[in-house]
Amino acid sequence: MSVCQSYFTIILATLVLSLSPSVARSISLSFICSETELTRLLPSPAFVAEGQIGNIALNKGAEFDVDQDGSTDTTSQVDFVWSNGERQPFSLTYDGSTVSYTVGEETLESNITGSFKDLFIYARAAEQGSSTLLNNLLLQDSSMTLSISGISATQTNGGLSIFHIYDIGSSFTLTGNSTLSWSENPQSPSNIAYQIQVGNVESPQAVPEPSTVLGLLLSTAALALGTRRR
Repeated sequence: MSVCQSYFTIILATLVLSLSPSVARSISLSFICSETELTRLLPSPAFVAEGQIGNIALNKGAEFDVDQDGSTDTTSQVDFVWSNGERQPFSLTYDGSTVSYTVGEETLESNITGSFKDLFIYARAAEQGSSTLLNNLLLQDSSMTLSISGISATQTNGGLSIFHIYDIGSSFTLTGNSTLSWSENPQSPSNIAYQIQVGNVESPQAVPEPSTVLGLLLSTAALALGTRRR
C-alpha cells in the first residue's frame, strides 16, 4: 500500500481556515510517511522545538540549530518533568528574530533571523502502551488561522505521525496541548516525544489543492466516526 500506514489516524479532526480566497489557494498540507522522508525534505531545520520524557529542549544540533554555518553557538535547554497522561499547554512563537517556546510554565528563547515557510509536526510513541497526543492546535500568522483538533502517535499507527504545513508566514504562533503517556518506565526519552521542525524545504513536492485537503480531512473524520460506531 503506497499510502502512509497511519494516513487515516494522523488527524482525528476537522480543519478550519480563516482566509481570503487568494491566500487560501496558497495553503498546503500533507502527510509524511517516514522519518527518512522528513529528513529528505528538511535535512537542516532552522530550529526545532521538542518535548520528550524527561525534558523539553531548544538545543543546538539535533534539537535546535540557530545558525547552520556554525559561526554562532546558541544552546538552550530546560529540564521538565512530564506526568504520565497529564495535558500540558505549549506555544511556539517566531517573530522574525526571536523564537519563544513555552511548555507549562517553562519558557525558552533564542535569537534567529530568517523567513521560513515550512513547519513539520512530528509525534512519536515507540514503546508498548505509550502514546503522544498534540491537540487543539492553532497556527496563526499575519494572514491565516489554521485549526487542527489532534495529531497522535500510538502503536495502532506505527508509533509515528508527521504532518507538514506549507507556506506559513514569516512570523507565526502555534499553540496547543501536549500529552505524553506510557504504561511502563520508558526505556528512552526519544521514544515518547514530539518535535516542531521549522525551515525551508529544499526539494519541492506535489502540492494538493485546498479542496482536496478538505475532502481528505472530511473523509478522515467520517472514517473515525464509522470506526467508533462499529
